[in-house]
Amino acid sequence: MAHRYDMRTLGAQIGIRGRYYLTRDKGDEAYHLIKEQLKVTSEGEALVLVFPSEQLVDSSFADESVVRLGEQIAKGMYGERSLLLEGLTEDSMKNFRAVLKLRGIKLPLLTVWSTGEWQVIGSLEENLYETLRIVHQHEQMKASDLGSILGLAVNTASTRLKRLHNFHLVRREHEVSEKGLQYIYYFWQWRQDM
Repeated sequence: MAHRYDMRTLGAQIGIRGRYYLTRDKGDEAYHLIKEQLKVTSEGEALVLVFPSEQLVDSSFADESVVRLGEQIAKGMYGERSLLLEGLTEDSMKNFRAVLKLRGIKLPLLTVWSTGEWQVIGSLEENLYETLRIVHQHEQMKASDLGSILGLAVNTASTRLKRLHNFHLVRREHEVSEKGLQYIYYFWQWRQDM
């Protein structure tokens, strides 16, 4: 499940016409609206920002709205929720990358498409990217499962999954069994048919 928010609706509310998401001032206005949508997103779900086709998000708007919220999400300010960016163009993704690089922020953001494809914008270590791909391929993932797949010690596998969770690139649930507390990790869902 996911809470989907059409960025055209947001644009209309803050006076953006068409597909151009520009300026720091408009980004600040967008931040407050997106933050309210994030607050009403159910725990364990992602807020999917659905961008119109052929849009352009400039670096100032990206920094003041999405990157700002992304930093807060990574600090745990919104519980077990995340923010996914659907349908970004290559130019918009370049602008997001530029902001993250310029500010030196280690904040990977998850971009998704209605086709089911996804990509990470920003810095993410290769071993974590590999782990994220494996979580995406499976319905659910425990540290012991990841350890078996990659030939890793359970502690190492657990650390990788926990780091992905800290970035809110995966969601986490727990269960109590005879083995004690175990965490189960899931890739975020964003499509209606998922």
